Amino acid sequence: MAGPGRVGRGGADAEQGINERLLFASSSVNDGQAAAALPDTRPIGRSSPLDDLISARRHPGSDAGGMPPGERQWPTTRWQDLRNLIGRDLFAKAIALEFDRGMAFLFAPVFLGAGAAIYFSLDHEPAFAQLIAGGLALAVVALLLRSRPAVHLAATTALLLVLGVLAGKVETWRMPGGMLAAQVSTSVTGRVVSVEPMASGRTRLTLDVIDTERPKLRYQPERVRLSALAMPTDIRAGSIVSGYARLMPPAGPVRPGGYDFSFESYFDGIGATGFFMGKPRLVALEGSTPLSTRLSVAIETARETIADRIRASIGGPEGEIAAALIVGVRAGIPDSVNEAMRRTGIYHIISISGLHMALVAGTVMFLLRGAFALFPDFSARGRSRNMPPSQPFAPYPPISRSPGWWWQRSAVSSCCR
Repeated sequence: MAGPGRVGRGGADAEQGINERLLFASSSVNDGQAAAALPDTRPIGRSSPLDDLISARRHPGSDAGGMPPGERQWPTTRWQDLRNLIGRDLFAKAIALEFDRGMAFLFAPVFLGAGAAIYFSLDHEPAFAQLIAGGLALAVVALLLRSRPAVHLAATTALLLVLGVLAGKVETWRMPGGMLAAQVSTSVTGRVVSVEPMASGRTRLTLDVIDTERPKLRYQPERVRLSALAMPTDIRAGSIVSGYARLMPPAGPVRPGGYDFSFESYFDGIGATGFFMGKPRLVALEGSTPLSTRLSVAIETARETIADRIRASIGGPEGEIAAALIVGVRAGIPDSVNEAMRRTGIYHIISISGLHMALVAGTVMFLLRGAFALFPDFSARGRSRNMPPSQPFAPYPPISRSPGWWWQRSAVSSCCR
């Protein structure tokens, strides 16, 4: 939002900006010196929301019955200053200043999230037409009434809430939604999406269901998560497995008002959980694999390879925690370690694992390397101290001082490490 402090002094009707240095200017400075040293902040046309605050800061004792500031006692002076500032609606002026700086835009994701929370708390499903019509109406009101800040702000806030509700509905609508309603035992054939070794010795598979039989489910879930005590040795992401399994609906909250595990399973696309009654077997199916499936299999294979290398290098529960932090594979962490991290309040580092931690680590690494490359002499000395005596550090080759020589030297420093 633009405010009175955003307009320049080019025209006769332009408003003057607020110079915030006046808030910190010493009250002992002569008025003539302050006027010469600082820009003119006198309003043209109308006063700014902080003009009274600036005046009170520069002349705190101007309305104290004509008594000079130096002749008043300290408690009386401060009390009168505080009373004057509060009497001038300091809070309202501070809010106006924040709006003038454009801080209201930062609340957009807050109201979007609040709208999504409102959607998931409703006991009925709103229609797409209602949400779209309400959003368009609020957008028109916010656009046409920009000259009235209070109405514009209220309409924009309501519009963000409606957009949050609409985002929650779209996210729910695009999910497959094939959730199992009751327990059933059937033969499941599916393509492996992920393979997760568990601390209990079992292996958990996430499968895209291809077919069911004995009995054949009329409304079969598209994706299930099953565990087994024994697995084929060469099973990996993209393999086709088949076996007789016990399927159950995703578990709900353990206690009323607790965390609803079925809510997470729904938005993960998991329509059923359970276990294999025996060892599943690998099968071969004819036909080509879709491109999207091949891409997901390649990504999951890379995750499994990285996790296996981490486990082999570190080992034990520490290796499982490192694998969870890097690639998000959490099934191998022992239950005792999970409970210890929950009780100490640090389990959230496992929940935000994978891509988030890798992005942070990669960003820090590249920033540090780029910063060191700007100081080649420092980087060269650091590398020469870390090299063994049998491999002395070779000095830089002579580089001509042509235009851009500094960046050439920085690039050489980066390559030599």
